Amino acid sequence: MPADWKIGSRIKNRWEIHGIKRGGMGVVYIVYDHEWKEAFAAKTFQDEVFARNPATANWFTQEALTWINLDLHQNITQARFVENIEGKPFLFLEYVSGGDLSRWIGTPRLTEDLPQVLRFAIQFCDGMIHATAKGVKAHRDIKPQNCLVTEDGTLKITDFGLAKAFDDSELQPAFAGMPGIAGLIILQSQTGMGAGTPPYMAPEQFLDAKHVDVRADIYSFGIMLYLMATGQLPFVGRTGEDFALLHMRAAAPSLIGDFQSLNVIVQTCLAKTAGKRFQDFSELRNILSTVFERETGKKATDPVGGMTLSALQWVAKGVSLRALGRKDEQLQCYEKALSMNPALALAWANKSGALLELGRAQEALNCASRALKHDPWLESAWFNKALSLSAVGRHEEAADCFDDVLIHNPRSDGAWYSKGCAFGELGNQAEAIKCYEQALRLNPLMDAAWNNMGEAWHKLDHPSRAVECYDKALTLNQRNADAWLNKGATLGELGQVQEEFYCYERALAINPADAEVWHSKGVSFEEMGKLEDALACYGKAIEFQPELGKSWFKKGLLLFNKFHDYEGALTCFHRAVARGVPQAQVSVIQCLAKLASP
Repeated sequence: MPADWKIGSRIKNRWEIHGIKRGGMGVVYIVYDHEWKEAFAAKTFQDEVFARNPATANWFTQEALTWINLDLHQNITQARFVENIEGKPFLFLEYVSGGDLSRWIGTPRLTEDLPQVLRFAIQFCDGMIHATAKGVKAHRDIKPQNCLVTEDGTLKITDFGLAKAFDDSELQPAFAGMPGIAGLIILQSQTGMGAGTPPYMAPEQFLDAKHVDVRADIYSFGIMLYLMATGQLPFVGRTGEDFALLHMRAAAPSLIGDFQSLNVIVQTCLAKTAGKRFQDFSELRNILSTVFERETGKKATDPVGGMTLSALQWVAKGVSLRALGRKDEQLQCYEKALSMNPALALAWANKSGALLELGRAQEALNCASRALKHDPWLESAWFNKALSLSAVGRHEEAADCFDDVLIHNPRSDGAWYSKGCAFGELGNQAEAIKCYEQALRLNPLMDAAWNNMGEAWHKLDHPSRAVECYDKALTLNQRNADAWLNKGATLGELGQVQEEFYCYERALAINPADAEVWHSKGVSFEEMGKLEDALACYGKAIEFQPELGKSWFKKGLLLFNKFHDYEGALTCFHRAVARGVPQAQVSVIQCLAKLASP
């Protein structure tokens, strides 16, 4: 792999890299395809893996073909095509921007929400029913990391890497000598070759992965179901051999509390012999649906067929494009979906979100209302309605609207977060902090909530607590430019100038065109007496954001007071006034007076 491939590079002048994720042996590039105008996750192995065993390339290609032949299903990550780049195969996959199921494990979004656990479980079954109908004998690596979750809460099974390899004896040499692949183990036993991820493997899979069937996946699903319910694995070992003994001999603990209704299901999935488990995912789905209907009083969703509605495909494509910042293109996707199905509430809700990002708040509000007309229970529509109300300055109504979201789903971390934002706009920082704390209780990985809570503490004149919050945000996400900016500004107020400028440099490394960072850097230079540097920074801020009135004003003040360039200052003040900076009016008069004086 070329050493100079980094974020911002283009592969073959077509695929622009937006993110890079490396595992033990694999690498995934999050890319935007400038030819197809679409987002993809491009997966391959690292160079040394292919070098160690040339058969790996053949295995990888077979994996890709198996995956692509699964066709379309909303609960399977779609594999689109294989491309050979610089002598290595790349599998281009549908990009799912919401992360994997492991981000939900151990949070109240699952451990306090039996219906949500059941929804994910039913969706998983639908995906596996489709995969087995398409000829997949067994997935062999079921775990939370191989279940992606879209931003609208749809689970998608991914990584069918072992599904083909152990069904084809010609491909098994690819595993010879491999120590493991991103958490997998390869074990040679007397009866055959075992492979998988030890905490989730069925007893028989440790002995001979080639001859297992879908019932081994049902065992792994039982482990995952227990993990979703409790946040903990039923069996904990240190080595592959430890796990083998536990899976073969130990009994799984019983579920308690709200999740007792899943006990029989979990124990049946985890039977030590395959014949005593559920025999396929259709049988398992029927029982899960019965539990869902008994626990919620609502009908479980009907089984999903192999062909996803075309309108929904356009919505999914729009969501992927949003994650890569393709605002206009995502909007076109939602409009295409609505031309096919004008009553599709999800498309109206997502269109509302796209319009918000484009600054068209009133149109966004109208779209959110249309979504709620078609589906009064759609959380994302309530959410975008509240955001739209906030964007048009109706912050009190927005806060009330987030209450409506929380009535529908009290565990909506996004609603708590956005309600905090609304309180922040109203100047009620204490209530904002309470909301951010609720959001973080539900989702401790929300770096934006830590950042905003830092801003609230800063406004309450607690700079040290603010810095602590920014540090937590940055621990979670080193590419949170807002947190770097806010931390820098706060450190500057505390007199830690060297650390302040380090933070600004980190923010600009993420986004060199961030006008707010350039402006803040200019203010700091000015306070240090480095006026030429300050002037240059204000100029950069204006270059990247010509409508930033405060930078025009600060530049004008420097030109007027320090450089005595009254004509240049007058131009800056006029532009500041045009951009709503009221104090610039006085400066205009002062400039005119200076220019008129002999």
